[in-house]
Amino acid sequence: MTRWIVVALAIVACSLQTAWSQQYEYPPTYQAPTPGQQPPPGMISTNEAAALQAQIDQLKQELNRSKFGTPAMNVSAPSDVAPDLSQDVNELMKWKSAVEKAEASDAAKAALKPSTKIGGRIFIDSAVFGQNSESFAQAGDAQDAVKVRNAWVEMSGKVMENTQYRLWFNLSSQVSVLDCYVDFGELPYIQNLRVGNYFEPFSLEQLTANKYLAEMERSSPFLLGRNLGVMAHSDNGDANWTYGVGLFTTNQSSKPPIYQSDNDASAITGRLTYLPWYDEASDGRGLIHLGIDYSWRHLGNGQARFRSRPDSALAPYIVDTGVINGNYYSQAGFEFAYVYGSFRLQSEYQFATVNTTNYGAETFDTYYVGATYFLTGEYRPYNRRSGSFSNRVVPFENFFRVRTGDYGICNGWGAWELAYRYAHDDLNSANIKGGQDHRHLFGLNWYLSPYTRAMFEYVYSNTDDQVASNGVLQIFQMRMQIDF
Repeated sequence: MTRWIVVALAIVACSLQTAWSQQYEYPPTYQAPTPGQQPPPGMISTNEAAALQAQIDQLKQELNRSKFGTPAMNVSAPSDVAPDLSQDVNELMKWKSAVEKAEASDAAKAALKPSTKIGGRIFIDSAVFGQNSESFAQAGDAQDAVKVRNAWVEMSGKVMENTQYRLWFNLSSQVSVLDCYVDFGELPYIQNLRVGNYFEPFSLEQLTANKYLAEMERSSPFLLGRNLGVMAHSDNGDANWTYGVGLFTTNQSSKPPIYQSDNDASAITGRLTYLPWYDEASDGRGLIHLGIDYSWRHLGNGQARFRSRPDSALAPYIVDTGVINGNYYSQAGFEFAYVYGSFRLQSEYQFATVNTTNYGAETFDTYYVGATYFLTGEYRPYNRRSGSFSNRVVPFENFFRVRTGDYGICNGWGAWELAYRYAHDDLNSANIKGGQDHRHLFGLNWYLSPYTRAMFEYVYSNTDDQVASNGVLQIFQMRMQIDF
């Protein structure tokens, strides 16, 4: 705005100078025009001069109100001789250049200031349970429940061009810190370096954000969760591969994330993914995903434990190794996903081997196979930067219901998705009997909009352990989800 004021002031000053340079020379016998009489050609009238002076005064006032002040100049209307305005015009041009430099300086300072984006997500879950006597003996009473599963506040942004940060809090119970890291990008050879608290690079299911999962909960008992560490990783939205490898702690508190001990509690975790086929023309409506994961973990407190719920955060644990005394353990996983239009098939196999102090090496494993299909024709988009399905499903039409002008009803149905997953956990080894289960999940997801979803699930779980066999637990659960 300021630069246009300056340019306008320059134009007015030039116009005034031109007008006076063409001033009519009165002959000696010529008498000044009487009121109402037109002046000779080339001569401006007193009213015109007054109007030009008014424009100059107004522009000077606007410049005085601007943050750049006003240039050191004095432009006034002529009296009986025409002033030389060339000097004033030069001053205006100098001032215009100064204004542009000041604006460029302000823009450079603004670029150094971190940006901030505020978001969040809310999950509200409810569940009704049914169980036989064997299940009651194994896991206790599974009580019907309603819970605020997640209430997150999310902040993220950029520091200059190649540095990002993220700070997430969970407010659903005691306040806890989730993601809290700084990510340095555009580095030679490694691409990105991340420092802070975040998910270790392990498992396609874990690295898909929970707001994008087709199921309400992840299935594996071997997920590593968020830990403090430093990680090198790729960050290329056009590549057909990703990698991540980092050094992390294995025993820490999450409220806030902290580890204090003289004992070694370190872990090395890595993941590599590859897309042998990705349909560029359809933006990933057809693809094949392959991945491999590995983690070696030294136990600082000398203890490890694996356990699993039956696909519900409101259900009790149904398989559990209990505390295992050991020095270290390693675990690995293999990932597969296939997408063809509205259909997706996804599977993972994982195992863990613990070096126990009492029995030597003890091994446990798990796997799942899941499929989803959109009845309304949408598809689940793939995120090539993270090697996961962490992208938003966008319905072809949002849900709505309105009256039309002829008193009819017009509906938009949103997107509808069917989901099925079979999962099996085997936490039995030669000397440790944590139990094994077989679980079937049937789901229906209704996307009212890209940011709102309702989820309905039925889970059938059958468990065998040292207490009883064929412990059947059935779950009817639903979730209302919104993120922003």
